[in-house]
Amino acid sequence: MKWMGKMAGLPEDAVGRIPRVVIIGKSKIAVYNAEKLEQFTDQSVRIQLSDATLEIQGKLLEVIELMPAEVVIEGNITSVCMKEKKRG
Repeated sequence: MKWMGKMAGLPEDAVGRIPRVVIIGKSKIAVYNAEKLEQFTDQSVRIQLSDATLEIQGKLLEVIELMPAEVVIEGNITSVCMKEKKRG
């Protein structure tokens, strides 16, 4: 499947299940190809990705969209951290 994407000139995340994180200013984050919304409060959001965990900290955080492979968060975002999964 990846080779077909390369041949067509498509980015990897458009062809496979590679996560894409789009940060828009300090108030919005869209996560595509997310696996699971693990934790949500108005100050902290944790999203499981295929190869990492995305942790978002802030104030007045809200889940604006929650779809099977997409999560959109809005609020006053103060920190974004991606922690790679341990292998082994």
